[in-house]
Amino acid sequence: MSDSTGTVSSGTDGPVRFAVVGTGFIAGWFMEAVAAVPQAEVVAVTSGRPERAAAFAAEHGIGAAWPSLEVLLRQCGPEGSSPADVVYVASTNVLHAEQSLAALEAGFHVLVEKPFAVTPEQADAMVEAAQRHDRVLMEAWLTAFEPGTRVLREALQRLAADGPGPHRAVLVKEQLSSRMPAYRAGELPAVLDPARAGGSVMDLGVYPVSLAIHLFGPPARVHATARLLSSGVDSHGAIILDYDVLPDGSSTDLEVVCLHSKTSRASTGSAIASDTMSLGFDDCQWPRRITLRSPEGQEDLSVTSTGPVLARELAEVCRLVSTGARHSPLHPPSASAACVRVLAEARRLTGIRLPGDPGAKMGA
Repeated sequence: MSDSTGTVSSGTDGPVRFAVVGTGFIAGWFMEAVAAVPQAEVVAVTSGRPERAAAFAAEHGIGAAWPSLEVLLRQCGPEGSSPADVVYVASTNVLHAEQSLAALEAGFHVLVEKPFAVTPEQADAMVEAAQRHDRVLMEAWLTAFEPGTRVLREALQRLAADGPGPHRAVLVKEQLSSRMPAYRAGELPAVLDPARAGGSVMDLGVYPVSLAIHLFGPPARVHATARLLSSGVDSHGAIILDYDVLPDGSSTDLEVVCLHSKTSRASTGSAIASDTMSLGFDDCQWPRRITLRSPEGQEDLSVTSTGPVLARELAEVCRLVSTGARHSPLHPPSASAACVRVLAEARRLTGIRLPGDPGAKMGA
């Protein structure tokens, strides 16, 4: 994996204050993480529906609920009534880039939910704004900070020493959407709405693709297939990443198959294979059951994980802000932008058109 560490500049010794954008289930998970990270504090919240922001604030003991992002950015500034350091963007996919850019331009650090952005142009603009304003910008891809992912990184070094290294990886993220019955009944949930950048490749494909980039770097070539719903987004598909060179500069014949689905439950695990070794694991979002097989036998490398699932990424953002660092070595913005480019190419190859994509219809 290619690590990147930002320069250290001004930090903070006190609590790291967050303003939350969005009140969905992931924002609830975020509040659980805040309760487990002593340095983190939430001072304000906003939502596309002000009444939801007010209810969320009351439920979680947040001091301010603002009716819009514009008001939140003003009131959470240094001269506002609820000053904050970081804006956490947990809104619908299509708004991630727009809202992150607004927060960065207003001088805030930003933690943004996955997917980082819809288009490569958006991702590049976000990275540029963070650099220009000397602010932290991190995608909330929790997998980078999972103990199981650390085990994968360590075990991969053994596969790298096995002949020419890994040849094939199959990374799988399947999860039957709870909104699929509503869609089949004639509704259009946000997670399956092209106007909101929904679909399997955006919601779930991001996990295997991000893990591939985390472990092996950006690919040389991208191939993709998908099955499209009548709404225009995909229900499931596959993305194949071809590699010529690994991050250490060594040549490779590695091929990574990324399977994703919102219309089937998990049926198989993930695996990475070299000449004589294989590394198998249960879930590429949060690896827990991990097995290394070699001619010498089988090793159980499984891990346990306790506490709120977002606590580790939250602790990393607090570390960056408090020390003045700008990029997490485990998940720098360049890795997020690389994933956006892969997902955009997969959509182009399969005929999925989301807002901002070439050929996208107005409003979709």
